[in-house]
Amino acid sequence: MKRTLYKAILKSRSTLIITLSLSIFSNTVMALSAVSDFFSLAASDDIPLLHGTLQIVPQQRLVYQKGVRVELTPMEFDILLLLARRPGQVFTARQIYEAVTADSYDASWTGISSMVYKLRRKLGADIIETVRGHGYRMRITK
Repeated sequence: MKRTLYKAILKSRSTLIITLSLSIFSNTVMALSAVSDFFSLAASDDIPLLHGTLQIVPQQRLVYQKGVRVELTPMEFDILLLLARRPGQVFTARQIYEAVTADSYDASWTGISSMVYKLRRKLGADIIETVRGHGYRMRITK
């Protein structure tokens, strides 16, 4: 009886480890996919993006809100551009960090929330939405 129970516990543990490993692998693939999509989209820098009253000119790295130029830091601009190119898609803070920083060893990805806060202060609170427990996304304008 004990032997059968022990085998069942080992099998359950193995199944749990495999499930967790697949989940981690899947999340890693999704993160890398989001980052590679960002860089493949960088080739279309000449096309301005419009989101309601927000206009982003990637080639010149300029942002206009209701026709008024908004000054952004390079990282703020890159975060905004990433989100604007995929409105509605949720990006984790880590995905955003990996997409917008050249050297991922320089700083911590935990500072992304403060960058999003600064973007909201400059552009309006309704531009970037927090998806609780998951990350951030650009609101889809109608």
